[in-house]
Amino acid sequence: MASKHRIGIIGCGWFADFHLNALRQLDDRVDIVWAADVDEARAERVAKIAQARALTDYADGLADVDAVHILLPHHLHHPVTLACLEAGKHVLLEKPIAISVAEADEMIAAADAQNRTLMIAYPHRYRPCMQIFREHIESGDYGRLFMLDAQMDEQLPDYIGGWIANKSTLGGGVFFSASPHMLDVMLWISGDVRSMQMVGTRASDMMEGEDTAASIIAFESGVIGVTRHTWASPAPAMWYTMTATCERGRITLTTNPVGNLVNDGPRCLWETRIVLEGPTPEVLLESDEGLDLKPEVEHFLDCIESGVTPQTDGRSARRLIELVYGAYADAEARGALGMGAK
Repeated sequence: MASKHRIGIIGCGWFADFHLNALRQLDDRVDIVWAADVDEARAERVAKIAQARALTDYADGLADVDAVHILLPHHLHHPVTLACLEAGKHVLLEKPIAISVAEADEMIAAADAQNRTLMIAYPHRYRPCMQIFREHIESGDYGRLFMLDAQMDEQLPDYIGGWIANKSTLGGGVFFSASPHMLDVMLWISGDVRSMQMVGTRASDMMEGEDTAASIIAFESGVIGVTRHTWASPAPAMWYTMTATCERGRITLTTNPVGNLVNDGPRCLWETRIVLEGPTPEVLLESDEGLDLKPEVEHFLDCIESGVTPQTDGRSARRLIELVYGAYADAEARGALGMGAK
């Protein structure tokens, strides 16, 4: 039997529990060696769950691991990833890759130079329900795809604050930080983008960047895409929904938390459905799948072992921030970032 991958976790905030949940499901393939955070109490909490060492400086543990999960504020992605790659470690990095294209280029070059896996965590394309959604589109049963429409509807007053509230550390607003969850899937389904425009506004005064954004995308394939995303919904209806409109059918995927996602974390219960819409809707999938990172982490481990490039590698993640920053520049030129609340 092959030896297990020795893993270090860098950053022990709220989302660390989701990575822990995935890694513990894969304990036949991984050993969590340590958890690191500048906040000692947070590091100790995660380390206790993982039955691992707690560190306040990740650099103290790099010699003891093969790979790291980096779960840090966006402005720290670049320096910490470079340090880990230069130490010869494989990296699973929470999105986005960086807060500038130049930073992303340095990280990609370092991964290439060290011959190490750099994977950016965009989990939705790895979810089984999204795989099934794409298979229905590509089956040809419903004719040619010509439009994708996606929405994330969230109310996150307890989430927005600190580094998330500042454009210099977040990298932008909701369109930069979270809307690429939808954009990544759209590129995976429809191919490269010909043009993209966005508009943004601020419904509350909790952050510098926009908390609400929408975009219109033209793909080289002829498909058009629409995204809508808010962190300030007064009554969240659909946590994640994407509709594919084809010549002979409209297919909609929805994923909703049954509990409180922020409070329950990976213990939150979910409802996921794929429906063929029409006069007599047909349910194509019904499951309790939610925000489970196991498929994403499995892909990371498979890529380490095989040397295959991850689906969400540094270059694809670089393309996402390049598109988003291009859309921001265009929106500013058009006066389409109406920051009303602040």
